[in-house]
Amino acid sequence: MHMPMSVLRVVHAVVLGVVVATPLAAQSAPRPLPAPNATFAEPFSSVAIGTVRELRDGRLIVADARDKVVQRVDLRTGESVGIGREGSGPAEFGMPLRVLAAPGDTTLVFDPLNSRYLVIGPDAKPINTFRTESETPAARSGPGSGRIMIGGGLSARASDARGRLYGEGSSVSFDAEGRPKSADSVAIVRYDRGTRRLDTLAYVKLPPQATQVSGGGNNVRVMIGGSNPLAPRDEWTVFPDGRVAIVRATDYHVDWIMADGTKRSTAAVRYTPVRMSAAEIRNEEGVRNAARANQMSMTMTQDNDGPRRTATMGPPAGAPPLEPLTDWPEVKPPFRPGFQSVIARPNGELWVRRTEGASAKGTLYDVFNAAGTVAYQVRIQDGWTLVGFGNGTVYTTRKDADDLLYLQRHSF
Repeated sequence: MHMPMSVLRVVHAVVLGVVVATPLAAQSAPRPLPAPNATFAEPFSSVAIGTVRELRDGRLIVADARDKVVQRVDLRTGESVGIGREGSGPAEFGMPLRVLAAPGDTTLVFDPLNSRYLVIGPDAKPINTFRTESETPAARSGPGSGRIMIGGGLSARASDARGRLYGEGSSVSFDAEGRPKSADSVAIVRYDRGTRRLDTLAYVKLPPQATQVSGGGNNVRVMIGGSNPLAPRDEWTVFPDGRVAIVRATDYHVDWIMADGTKRSTAAVRYTPVRMSAAEIRNEEGVRNAARANQMSMTMTQDNDGPRRTATMGPPAGAPPLEPLTDWPEVKPPFRPGFQSVIARPNGELWVRRTEGASAKGTLYDVFNAAGTVAYQVRIQDGWTLVGFGNGTVYTTRKDADDLLYLQRHSF
């Protein structure tokens, strides 16, 4: 990505306390999800964690970034209503990448292509748009100063019941001479739309080469996501009441930033690491190539007319397989890297997607309670993918032979 350099410097890691390892909660077997009690008949191309929001009446706001559509879906009647349209004008979006809850049934759609958010009212009609870019105290709270993101704007991954947005600062740091380089940690930040205040809550550790930087001056190339897909990194999520859960990869424990700002750590979970044999590497190479279908590539250029952005989902048609990696770790981390692996359920549970051996069937989640211990495990069967939670509900997608996705609801 070609972008102007205006970034938050990140050089510290937070330490919240000392933990003592405790064993995983004993279970005779992980709990399975029950059969779906409703399935939407029309397929989607791309639905994942962060793109499905349940409203108070049970209807859903769903964004499909590949097809570039946002819909209100009613699983009881099978009806859907299109919301907005593709574009850069009022009530439009360039790429609806994520949906976020705002107070009531108002929804925010993060649109990285237009570097803004589309506000959708409870009646499923667009209201307006807004941006988060601004100089803030949080951007100056660490070493150096500047905006929170390259090019301005917070790429929020979560929100709370008050509508505050949560995201990460820049993964680019500076050396002693002011030259850009990849940072070894990144800030978790919270943005309040009402006060336009940005607070730094904690820092999370990044894997080596998570961001690659080259060039200098006003022509800097930044490639995000260059590390091995199994390189351990801390992941985090936010609960409706504003609590932040940070799952640490080094020893598999949870650090909590409470709603009142206090911080505490819970005991590490003992686990048996999966060694990376030749069979495991072959399996992970397959996973790595399959994941390309849902990876977004965005290019940002700066000229006299201002920044311009283009984005695509997945590799180009006829693209060859990726070159095999040679830097696989000796063992898999305790949970899969990626923000979609650490999920806050509205009832206070924290779901963490575990890593397993290549022979495992389905997807295994550790379910942490509010005390930070694993209360039970859930295994989601092969062919289903977890994409969201509601009030006593779990949402998955089922993939058909043509890779189309059908949205399902489960009572759980």
